[in-house]
Amino acid sequence: MNLELRQDAQSVLEMLRSTEFERCYPLSRHFRNIPTNPGFYAFRHLDEILYIGITNNLRYRFSKGHKALGWAFLERLDPDDVRIAVVKLGSRTPEQGSYIETLMIQSAQPRYNVMKK
Repeated sequence: MNLELRQDAQSVLEMLRSTEFERCYPLSRHFRNIPTNPGFYAFRHLDEILYIGITNNLRYRFSKGHKALGWAFLERLDPDDVRIAVVKLGSRTPEQGSYIETLMIQSAQPRYNVMKK
């Protein structure tokens, strides 16, 4: 099972990385264009992943604010160059999802993530 989850983490990370930037969700005021499903997400600045996370409701997660948006603002990143890639949680349990999130953060080491211990 552990090997399967590691492979799953690499697969999800690759999907977050390889989604064409133009197909990622642009930043908006209420994020109504983002699905309400549970899933993994990545804040991307062009080809770089800035932050990886998991949530029970993708749209709600962003509509209430996110620290990565504040950090991008402080770095003066052009909002048109920051987008959100998502992968739905699917049939994974919350525990599996959390473990996959940790593995992806350890692998990608996004600069806005606080590493989990």
